[in-house]
Amino acid sequence: MSEKSILVIDSDEVSQEVLRHMFETEYTMLTAKDAKEGIALIVQHMQNLAAIIMNLVLPGMNGYQFLQLLHSKKISEKIPIILVTSQKNTQIELACYSLGVATIISKPFVAQTIRLQVTRTIEVTQKAESLANAVQSAKTELSDQQKRMELYYDRLLEAISNMIEFRSQESGDHVKHIKGITRILANTYMKLYPEKGLTPEKINLIVRSSALHDIGKIVIPENILLKPGRLTEEERTVIKSHTTKGCEILNFLKDVEDAEEHQVSYDICRYHHERYDGSGYPDGLQGDEIPLCAQFVSIADVYDALVSERTYKKAYDRDIAFEMILNGECGAFAPELLTCLKTSRFEIEDLFDAI
Repeated sequence: MSEKSILVIDSDEVSQEVLRHMFETEYTMLTAKDAKEGIALIVQHMQNLAAIIMNLVLPGMNGYQFLQLLHSKKISEKIPIILVTSQKNTQIELACYSLGVATIISKPFVAQTIRLQVTRTIEVTQKAESLANAVQSAKTELSDQQKRMELYYDRLLEAISNMIEFRSQESGDHVKHIKGITRILANTYMKLYPEKGLTPEKINLIVRSSALHDIGKIVIPENILLKPGRLTEEERTVIKSHTTKGCEILNFLKDVEDAEEHQVSYDICRYHHERYDGSGYPDGLQGDEIPLCAQFVSIADVYDALVSERTYKKAYDRDIAFEMILNGECGAFAPELLTCLKTSRFEIEDLFDAI
């Protein structure tokens, strides 16, 4: 006998007995004379129920009310409900189907017919459940693979970023600072300006891509990149080219990278030195022409540059660095971004204390 059970809910003992004899060699048969007993048995045997066969006419809570209860508890989504009725009413049948009934069998029924209908209904339900489990398993496997790929990609970006930092003789924490400040600013922006449509998923994409903001520096000559004194105008032009050179490097990955991820990485790399008033480079964009992702990284990059020691400067005090940015001494930034900076000031300081 199968470990699975069939529950028959019918006040007619003859019907109970007929159905018992039909299926007792294959299933454990459970019987209830009304909805109250039926509910108790469903709760007790939920995991093993292969089907519920019930009469629409029941004492106490009628069959339709009972179906409403089962539907509200989502029982019909897990266990096929087979309705047995002597009533011929299309509207009632449609209402029952809307409450999750799998099939309706009319009385008086032929034993062979009801056996086939019940068996097929159970088989269809089991196959659907098996398919759903297989789909869920495949989704889980794909999700695990995606997580592994994302981890691999993050580590690859980190390795590239560390190589650039080493070559530039910057702090080994520069990229960590950029990613951390970018996340803080973006999260604050999402809370303060929900109408802008920024999402946690987009924030994760921006933060990951921010690691590549200076990838173009890998092709800048060291005598310029590491020059301790003031740069000539020609040298400044070469330094500024790291934005466009970086985009050329990123374009080599375009065919193997997710389109949205490539676009965000490209925008950050090219535009993180643009300024809100159009005084930045390489394209002199103004206002909202500058992609939001690049605006986050722009402030993060400026703040970290101010509070970090470089070959050409000493580190500024954090309070002074914040005031320099807010006062426009490092170029113009969007008012919303400056509001985010002021709002998240202490969170950013905590980030630097933790790293």
